[in-house]
Amino acid sequence: MEYDRSVGLDEKEEITMMELKASIGILLLAGLLGRSKGNLRSLWRTSPLESPIFKATISRDRFDKIISCLRFDDKRTREERKQADKFTAIREIWSDFQDKLKTCYTPGLDLTIDEQLLGFRGKCPFRQFIPKKPDKYGLKFWLCVDAESYCVLNAFPYIGRQPGQEKQKHIGESVVLELLKPFYGSNRNVTMDNFFTSVPLAKNLQTKNLTLIGTLRKNKPEIPIEFLSNKTREVGSSLFGFEDNLTLVSFVPKNNKAVL
Repeated sequence: MEYDRSVGLDEKEEITMMELKASIGILLLAGLLGRSKGNLRSLWRTSPLESPIFKATISRDRFDKIISCLRFDDKRTREERKQADKFTAIREIWSDFQDKLKTCYTPGLDLTIDEQLLGFRGKCPFRQFIPKKPDKYGLKFWLCVDAESYCVLNAFPYIGRQPGQEKQKHIGESVVLELLKPFYGSNRNVTMDNFFTSVPLAKNLQTKNLTLIGTLRKNKPEIPIEFLSNKTREVGSSLFGFEDNLTLVSFVPKNNKAVL
């Protein structure tokens, strides 16, 4: 980690470890209080509704300077590294963060995989626009979490194709296999939605002593036509199909609709 003197700190002015930890603590507390998406400077406002802990921890101007100066890589070689990795500016510290996730918490037997859009409107080559999400603009992350505690166990950003990388055919399956690597052979179950779920993936995970529960898209070639929606099926009814260690369930929640 380094800081850039060119954006506010005097040549002789050093950042102490206590100041650095205080600034990071401010960011964490703002997130816990749901204040991280707004103007952070408002945390130091003189108001009976504001917590005094921010003023007591560090001055607003000092916090601004420290945050604006933080760097997590060697800026002098960044452009060269970006030719192979869009995420290079924080790749090293993110990898350290991933390692800590795997060692600081032991999850239960049930895991969940999904995506999350972290609201962000700044300049970023892999910023996403997803109109159905609450924030709409942001950075998309793939997450593996403990199903009971919601603790994040593994995560990485969606950055699109890296420079020179070929287009992937099965992004969902690749994401799942990458997220679950730390849990191969652990006899856990993982739940996911129909973006990820497929019969080949379920079979693949079985070879790694993992089981899968997930919804299926109706265009999967393995689904018998009888399991799809039609007007003759009774509301509330279910069909069950079996093949080796796989089970397929088709449930009718309302007329002419089936959930797989």
